[in-house]
Amino acid sequence: MATVSPKSPVGINGIGRIGKLLVWMLTARKEQDAVIISTGRKIGKDIRDLATYMSYDSTFGPYERFMFGFGREQSLEVKGDDLFMNGVRIVWLNSPDCRKPGNITWSGHGVEVVFDTTGKMLDPSMNEENSLRGHLNHAKKVILTAPFKIKNKGALLPDDAVTVVMGVNDHVYDNQKHNIISNASCTTNCCAPPIKALVDHFGDKMISYALTTVHSVTNSQSVLDTLPKDGDKDTRKRRSILNNIIPTTTGAANAVLEVIPEVRELGIGSQASAIRVPSNTGSIVVMDVSLLGEYDNTYINDIFKKYSSANPEVMLFSEKQLVSADIIGSPYSTIYDSLFTHRRTSKRDDRYYTMVDLNFWYDNEFGYVNSLMRLYDLVTNRK
Repeated sequence: MATVSPKSPVGINGIGRIGKLLVWMLTARKEQDAVIISTGRKIGKDIRDLATYMSYDSTFGPYERFMFGFGREQSLEVKGDDLFMNGVRIVWLNSPDCRKPGNITWSGHGVEVVFDTTGKMLDPSMNEENSLRGHLNHAKKVILTAPFKIKNKGALLPDDAVTVVMGVNDHVYDNQKHNIISNASCTTNCCAPPIKALVDHFGDKMISYALTTVHSVTNSQSVLDTLPKDGDKDTRKRRSILNNIIPTTTGAANAVLEVIPEVRELGIGSQASAIRVPSNTGSIVVMDVSLLGEYDNTYINDIFKKYSSANPEVMLFSEKQLVSADIIGSPYSTIYDSLFTHRRTSKRDDRYYTMVDLNFWYDNEFGYVNSLMRLYDLVTNRK
Protein backbone atom coordinates (compact mmCIF):
# COMPACT_ATOMS: atom_id res chain seq x y z
CA MET A 1 0.00 0.00 0.00
CA ALA A 2 1.25 3.47 -0.90
CA THR A 3 2.60 5.87 1.68
CA VAL A 4 -0.01 8.17 3.19
CA SER A 5 0.27 11.91 3.61
CA PRO A 6 -0.11 13.63 7.01
CA LYS A 7 -1.66 16.59 5.18
CA SER A 8 -4.54 14.66 3.62
CA PRO A 9 -7.99 14.95 5.25
CA VAL A 10 -8.61 12.40 8.02
CA GLY A 11 -11.72 10.22 8.15
CA ILE A 12 -13.51 9.31 11.39
CA ASN A 13 -16.25 6.69 11.39
CA GLY A 14 -18.41 7.23 14.46
CA ILE A 15 -18.55 10.30 16.65
CA GLY A 16 -18.90 9.02 20.20
CA ARG A 17 -16.49 9.70 23.05
CA ILE A 18 -13.30 8.79 21.17
CA GLY A 19 -14.42 10.13 17.79
CA LYS A 20 -15.35 13.51 19.27
CA LEU A 21 -12.01 13.92 21.05
CA LEU A 22 -10.17 12.88 17.89
CA VAL A 23 -11.87 15.76 16.07
CA TRP A 24 -10.78 18.08 18.89
CA MET A 25 -7.17 16.90 18.61
CA LEU A 26 -7.00 16.99 14.82
CA THR A 27 -8.52 20.46 14.54
CA ALA A 28 -6.29 21.79 17.32
CA ARG A 29 -3.25 20.58 15.37
CA LYS A 30 -4.68 22.18 12.21
CA GLU A 31 -2.53 20.11 9.88
CA GLN A 32 -5.41 19.24 7.53
CA ASP A 33 -7.88 21.48 5.72
CA ALA A 34 -10.73 19.11 6.55
CA VAL A 35 -11.82 16.29 8.83
CA ILE A 36 -14.47 13.96 7.41
CA ILE A 37 -16.82 12.38 9.93
CA SER A 38 -19.34 9.67 9.08
CA THR A 39 -22.35 8.92 11.25
CA GLY A 40 -24.60 7.22 8.70
CA ARG A 41 -27.55 9.08 10.21
CA LYS A 42 -28.65 12.62 10.89
CA ILE A 43 -28.24 14.23 14.32
CA GLY A 44 -30.84 16.63 15.70
CA LYS A 45 -32.47 19.15 13.38
CA ASP A 46 -29.47 20.44 11.46
CA ILE A 47 -25.72 21.06 11.57
CA ARG A 48 -26.13 23.49 14.46
CA ASP A 49 -26.97 20.57 16.75
CA LEU A 50 -23.79 18.83 15.63
CA ALA A 51 -21.94 22.07 16.36
CA THR A 52 -23.36 22.17 19.90
CA TYR A 53 -22.31 18.55 20.47
CA MET A 54 -18.80 19.31 19.27
CA SER A 55 -18.59 22.59 21.24
CA TYR A 56 -19.12 21.29 24.76
CA ASP A 57 -18.26 18.25 26.82
CA SER A 58 -19.52 17.29 30.27
CA THR A 59 -16.10 15.88 31.22
CA PHE A 60 -13.61 18.25 29.62
CA GLY A 61 -15.64 21.45 29.27
CA PRO A 62 -15.85 23.72 26.19
CA TYR A 63 -13.71 22.88 23.15
CA GLU A 64 -12.05 26.32 23.05
CA ARG A 65 -11.11 26.37 26.72
CA PHE A 66 -9.87 22.79 26.92
CA MET A 67 -7.81 22.85 23.72
CA PHE A 68 -6.59 26.47 23.72
CA GLY A 69 -7.06 27.93 27.21
CA PHE A 70 -9.03 30.93 28.42
CA GLY A 71 -9.53 33.90 26.16
CA ARG A 72 -10.00 31.98 22.91
CA GLU A 73 -13.33 32.77 21.22
CA GLN A 74 -15.13 31.67 18.07
CA SER A 75 -12.93 28.64 17.48
CA LEU A 76 -16.06 26.82 16.37
CA GLU A 77 -18.33 28.42 13.78
CA VAL A 78 -21.22 27.46 11.52
CA LYS A 79 -21.02 29.11 8.10
CA GLY A 80 -24.03 28.21 5.99
CA ASP A 81 -24.15 24.42 5.85
CA ASP A 82 -20.54 24.02 6.95
CA LEU A 83 -18.98 23.61 10.40
CA PHE A 84 -15.48 24.94 11.08
CA MET A 85 -13.40 24.13 14.14
CA ASN A 86 -10.25 26.23 14.53
CA GLY A 87 -10.55 27.02 10.83
CA VAL A 88 -10.71 23.33 9.83
CA ARG A 89 -13.76 22.32 7.82
CA ILE A 90 -15.81 19.46 9.25
CA VAL A 91 -17.49 17.45 6.48
CA TRP A 92 -20.41 15.46 7.83
CA LEU A 93 -21.49 12.28 6.00
CA ASN A 94 -24.92 11.36 7.37
CA SER A 95 -26.50 9.39 4.54
CA PRO A 96 -27.79 5.92 5.56
CA ASP A 97 -25.54 4.50 2.82
CA CYS A 98 -22.56 5.41 5.04
CA ARG A 99 -23.57 2.89 7.69
CA LYS A 100 -21.56 0.31 5.75
CA PRO A 101 -17.83 1.14 5.70
CA GLY A 102 -17.49 -0.20 2.17
CA ASN A 103 -19.94 2.42 0.91
CA ILE A 104 -18.21 5.45 2.44
CA THR A 105 -16.46 7.28 -0.40
CA TRP A 106 -13.49 8.42 1.65
CA SER A 107 -11.23 8.89 -1.38
CA GLY A 108 -13.73 11.34 -2.91
CA HIS A 109 -12.88 13.65 0.00
CA GLY A 110 -9.14 13.01 -0.22
CA VAL A 111 -9.09 10.75 2.86
CA GLU A 112 -6.25 8.23 3.07
CA VAL A 113 -6.39 7.27 6.78
CA VAL A 114 -9.63 6.39 8.59
CA PHE A 115 -10.20 5.97 12.33
CA ASP A 116 -13.03 3.53 13.04
CA THR A 117 -14.33 4.49 16.49
CA THR A 118 -17.68 2.69 16.38
CA GLY A 119 -16.55 -0.34 18.40
CA LYS A 120 -18.89 -2.45 16.26
CA MET A 121 -16.58 -3.78 13.54
CA LEU A 122 -13.59 -5.44 15.17
CA ASP A 123 -12.78 -8.41 12.92
CA PRO A 124 -10.00 -7.73 10.37
CA SER A 125 -10.48 -11.18 8.82
CA MET A 126 -13.94 -10.37 7.48
CA ASN A 127 -14.03 -9.17 3.87
CA GLU A 128 -17.38 -7.58 3.13
CA GLU A 129 -18.91 -4.14 2.75
CA ASN A 130 -20.16 -3.99 6.34
CA SER A 131 -16.84 -4.79 7.99
CA LEU A 132 -13.70 -3.06 9.16
CA ARG A 133 -11.94 -4.06 5.95
CA GLY A 134 -14.68 -2.35 3.95
CA HIS A 135 -13.01 1.01 4.64
CA LEU A 136 -10.14 -0.06 2.38
CA ASN A 137 -12.48 0.14 -0.61
CA HIS A 138 -11.90 3.89 -0.54
CA ALA A 139 -9.02 4.49 1.90
CA LYS A 140 -5.43 3.30 2.24
CA LYS A 141 -5.27 2.66 6.00
CA VAL A 142 -7.77 2.09 8.78
CA ILE A 143 -6.93 2.50 12.48
CA LEU A 144 -9.22 0.66 14.88
CA THR A 145 -9.75 2.37 18.22
CA ALA A 146 -10.32 -0.94 20.02
CA PRO A 147 -8.75 -4.41 20.17
CA PHE A 148 -9.27 -6.82 17.30
CA LYS A 149 -11.84 -9.54 17.89
CA ILE A 150 -11.91 -12.40 15.38
CA LYS A 151 -15.33 -14.11 15.38
CA ASN A 152 -14.22 -17.35 13.73
CA LYS A 153 -12.01 -19.07 16.29
CA GLY A 154 -10.18 -20.92 13.54
CA ALA A 155 -9.26 -17.78 11.63
CA LEU A 156 -5.86 -16.17 11.97
CA LEU A 157 -4.97 -12.51 12.04
CA PRO A 158 -4.49 -11.48 8.38
CA ASP A 159 -0.99 -10.53 7.28
CA ASP A 160 -2.01 -6.94 6.62
CA ALA A 161 -3.38 -6.45 10.15
CA VAL A 162 -1.37 -5.64 13.27
CA THR A 163 -1.87 -4.44 16.85
CA VAL A 164 0.48 -1.62 17.81
CA VAL A 165 1.00 -0.06 21.23
CA MET A 166 3.34 2.91 21.04
CA GLY A 167 6.39 2.57 23.26
CA VAL A 168 5.99 -1.20 23.27
CA ASN A 169 5.98 -2.78 19.80
CA ASP A 170 5.75 0.11 17.34
CA HIS A 171 8.86 -1.32 15.65
CA VAL A 172 6.73 -4.14 14.15
CA TYR A 173 4.65 -1.76 12.03
CA ASP A 174 5.44 -2.12 8.33
CA ASN A 175 4.00 0.70 6.23
CA GLN A 176 4.11 -1.35 3.04
CA LYS A 177 2.44 -4.38 4.64
CA HIS A 178 0.00 -3.27 7.34
CA ASN A 179 -3.23 -1.56 6.30
CA ILE A 180 -5.46 -2.38 9.28
CA ILE A 181 -3.95 -1.30 12.59
CA SER A 182 -5.45 -1.74 16.05
CA ASN A 183 -4.42 0.62 18.84
CA ALA A 184 -5.59 -2.00 21.37
CA SER A 185 -7.52 -0.67 24.39
CA CYS A 186 -6.93 2.23 26.76
CA THR A 187 -6.10 -0.27 29.52
CA THR A 188 -3.56 -2.07 27.33
CA ASN A 189 -1.94 1.26 26.45
CA CYS A 190 -1.62 1.90 30.18
CA CYS A 191 -0.31 -1.47 31.38
CA ALA A 192 1.73 -2.71 28.39
CA PRO A 193 4.50 -0.05 28.63
CA PRO A 194 5.37 -0.84 32.29
CA ILE A 195 5.14 -4.59 31.63
CA LYS A 196 7.49 -4.12 28.68
CA ALA A 197 9.91 -2.21 30.90
CA LEU A 198 9.83 -4.96 33.53
CA VAL A 199 10.18 -7.83 31.05
CA ASP A 200 13.10 -6.16 29.29
CA HIS A 201 14.84 -5.57 32.62
CA PHE A 202 14.16 -8.80 34.53
CA GLY A 203 13.65 -11.39 31.79
CA ASP A 204 12.99 -14.82 33.32
CA LYS A 205 13.44 -13.39 36.83
CA MET A 206 9.94 -12.04 36.41
CA ILE A 207 7.65 -14.80 37.67
CA SER A 208 4.15 -13.39 37.17
CA TYR A 209 1.93 -10.33 37.23
CA ALA A 210 -1.74 -9.76 37.98
CA LEU A 211 -3.46 -6.49 37.18
CA THR A 212 -6.79 -4.94 38.05
CA THR A 213 -8.03 -1.86 36.26
CA VAL A 214 -10.34 0.38 38.26
CA HIS A 215 -12.02 1.91 35.24
CA SER A 216 -14.36 4.84 34.74
CA VAL A 217 -17.75 4.34 33.14
CA THR A 218 -18.18 3.93 29.38
CA ASN A 219 -21.23 4.09 27.14
CA SER A 220 -21.45 0.30 27.15
CA GLN A 221 -22.96 0.56 30.63
CA SER A 222 -26.43 1.48 31.87
CA VAL A 223 -27.35 4.68 33.64
CA LEU A 224 -30.17 2.84 35.44
CA ASP A 225 -30.81 -0.88 35.81
CA THR A 226 -32.01 -2.43 32.54
CA LEU A 227 -32.93 -5.88 31.29
CA PRO A 228 -29.98 -7.80 29.80
CA LYS A 229 -29.91 -8.01 26.01
CA ASP A 230 -30.37 -11.34 24.29
CA GLY A 231 -27.16 -13.34 24.71
CA ASP A 232 -25.58 -11.02 27.28
CA LYS A 233 -22.83 -12.79 29.23
CA ASP A 234 -21.87 -9.91 31.50
CA THR A 235 -25.24 -8.90 32.94
CA ARG A 236 -23.65 -6.80 35.69
CA LYS A 237 -23.06 -4.08 33.09
CA ARG A 238 -26.84 -3.72 32.90
CA ARG A 239 -26.86 -2.46 36.49
CA SER A 240 -26.78 1.27 37.18
CA ILE A 241 -23.30 2.78 37.05
CA LEU A 242 -24.51 5.81 39.01
CA ASN A 243 -24.22 4.10 42.38
CA ASN A 244 -22.43 0.79 41.91
CA ILE A 245 -18.93 -0.65 41.82
CA ILE A 246 -19.25 -3.23 39.04
CA PRO A 247 -16.85 -6.15 38.55
CA THR A 248 -16.36 -7.02 34.90
CA THR A 249 -13.79 -8.45 32.49
CA THR A 250 -10.94 -7.03 30.44
CA GLY A 251 -9.02 -8.41 27.49
CA ALA A 252 -5.85 -6.60 28.55
CA ALA A 253 -4.01 -9.79 29.57
CA ASN A 254 -4.45 -11.35 26.11
CA ALA A 255 -3.62 -8.06 24.39
CA VAL A 256 -0.37 -7.77 26.34
CA LEU A 257 0.63 -11.24 25.13
CA GLU A 258 0.01 -10.06 21.58
CA VAL A 259 2.22 -6.97 21.79
CA ILE A 260 4.83 -8.43 24.20
CA PRO A 261 5.31 -12.04 23.02
CA GLU A 262 8.26 -12.41 25.41
CA VAL A 263 5.74 -12.79 28.25
CA ARG A 264 4.60 -16.10 26.78
CA GLU A 265 8.06 -17.12 25.60
CA LEU A 266 9.53 -16.66 29.08
CA GLY A 267 6.63 -18.45 30.76
CA ILE A 268 5.62 -15.39 32.82
CA GLY A 269 2.22 -15.89 34.44
CA SER A 270 -0.40 -13.22 33.79
CA GLN A 271 -3.96 -12.38 34.76
CA ALA A 272 -6.23 -9.34 34.46
CA SER A 273 -9.57 -8.20 35.85
CA ALA A 274 -11.58 -4.99 35.87
CA ILE A 275 -13.86 -2.96 38.11
CA ARG A 276 -16.08 -0.19 36.73
CA VAL A 277 -16.69 2.80 39.01
CA PRO A 278 -18.99 5.85 38.73
CA SER A 279 -16.56 8.49 37.44
CA ASN A 280 -16.48 10.14 33.99
CA THR A 281 -12.83 9.45 33.23
CA GLY A 282 -9.56 8.91 35.06
CA SER A 283 -8.69 5.25 35.71
CA ILE A 284 -5.92 3.29 37.41
CA VAL A 285 -4.22 -0.07 36.89
CA VAL A 286 -3.12 -1.78 40.08
CA MET A 287 -0.44 -4.33 39.19
CA ASP A 288 1.08 -6.96 41.47
CA VAL A 289 4.37 -8.34 40.18
CA SER A 290 6.32 -11.32 41.53
CA LEU A 291 10.08 -11.30 41.00
CA LEU A 292 12.91 -13.69 41.72
CA GLY A 293 15.45 -11.84 43.85
CA GLU A 294 15.55 -8.99 46.36
CA TYR A 295 14.76 -5.45 45.19
CA ASP A 296 13.75 -2.26 46.97
CA ASN A 297 11.53 0.61 45.82
CA THR A 298 14.47 2.67 44.59
CA TYR A 299 15.57 -0.17 42.33
CA ILE A 300 12.05 -0.55 40.89
CA ASN A 301 11.61 3.21 40.46
CA ASP A 302 14.84 3.47 38.50
CA ILE A 303 13.44 1.04 35.91
CA PHE A 304 10.49 3.32 35.22
CA LYS A 305 12.60 6.47 35.36
CA LYS A 306 14.69 5.07 32.52
CA TYR A 307 11.65 3.93 30.55
CA SER A 308 9.84 7.28 30.93
CA SER A 309 13.02 9.12 29.93
CA ALA A 310 13.26 7.03 26.77
CA ASN A 311 9.50 7.32 26.07
CA PRO A 312 8.50 10.73 27.46
CA GLU A 313 5.22 10.97 25.54
CA VAL A 314 4.07 7.52 26.63
CA MET A 315 4.90 7.40 30.36
CA LEU A 316 5.09 10.07 33.03
CA PHE A 317 7.10 9.28 36.17
CA SER A 318 5.17 10.98 38.97
CA GLU A 319 6.31 11.83 42.47
CA LYS A 320 3.05 13.58 43.34
CA GLN A 321 0.17 12.35 45.50
CA LEU A 322 -2.37 11.88 42.73
CA VAL A 323 -6.09 11.08 42.72
CA SER A 324 -8.29 10.36 39.73
CA ALA A 325 -9.41 13.98 39.19
CA ASP A 326 -5.76 14.93 38.63
CA ILE A 327 -5.59 12.59 35.64
CA ILE A 328 -8.39 14.19 33.61
CA GLY A 329 -6.88 15.69 30.46
CA SER A 330 -3.59 13.81 30.78
CA PRO A 331 -2.01 13.11 27.36
CA TYR A 332 0.10 10.18 28.60
CA SER A 333 -0.71 6.52 28.01
CA THR A 334 0.38 5.73 31.55
CA ILE A 335 1.45 7.63 34.67
CA TYR A 336 3.61 5.75 37.18
CA ASP A 337 2.62 6.65 40.74
CA SER A 338 6.05 6.13 42.30
CA LEU A 339 4.94 7.22 45.79
CA PHE A 340 2.37 4.44 45.93
CA THR A 341 4.77 1.58 45.24
CA HIS A 342 4.87 -1.14 47.86
CA ARG A 343 6.99 -4.26 48.00
CA ARG A 344 7.76 -7.16 50.30
CA THR A 345 10.64 -9.62 50.05
CA SER A 346 10.44 -13.16 51.40
CA LYS A 347 12.88 -16.03 51.50
CA ARG A 348 12.21 -19.68 50.70
CA ASP A 349 15.14 -22.02 51.23
CA ASP A 350 18.08 -20.03 49.86
CA ARG A 351 16.09 -17.95 47.35
CA TYR A 352 14.62 -14.47 47.74
CA TYR A 353 11.30 -13.45 46.18
CA THR A 354 9.94 -9.92 45.91
CA MET A 355 6.31 -8.99 45.38
CA VAL A 356 5.79 -5.41 44.19
CA ASP A 357 2.51 -3.50 44.10
CA LEU A 358 2.58 -0.88 41.30
CA ASN A 359 0.01 1.75 40.32
CA PHE A 360 -0.43 3.37 36.92
CA TRP A 361 -2.96 6.12 36.18
CA TYR A 362 -4.52 6.94 32.79
CA ASP A 363 -7.20 9.15 31.32
CA ASN A 364 -9.07 6.40 29.51
CA GLU A 365 -10.51 8.92 27.02
CA PHE A 366 -8.13 11.81 26.35
CA GLY A 367 -5.02 9.80 27.14
CA TYR A 368 -6.19 7.10 24.74
CA VAL A 369 -6.87 9.66 22.00
CA ASN A 370 -3.33 10.96 22.42
CA SER A 371 -2.03 7.41 21.99
CA LEU A 372 -4.07 7.24 18.77
CA MET A 373 -2.44 10.44 17.56
CA ARG A 374 1.01 8.99 18.27
CA LEU A 375 0.03 5.92 16.23
CA TYR A 376 -1.30 8.20 13.47
CA ASP A 377 2.08 9.96 13.40
CA LEU A 378 3.74 6.57 12.93
CA VAL A 379 1.38 5.56 10.13
CA THR A 380 1.93 8.89 8.34
CA ASN A 381 5.70 8.49 8.71
CA ARG A 382 6.28 11.34 11.13
CA LYS A 383 7.74 9.05 13.83
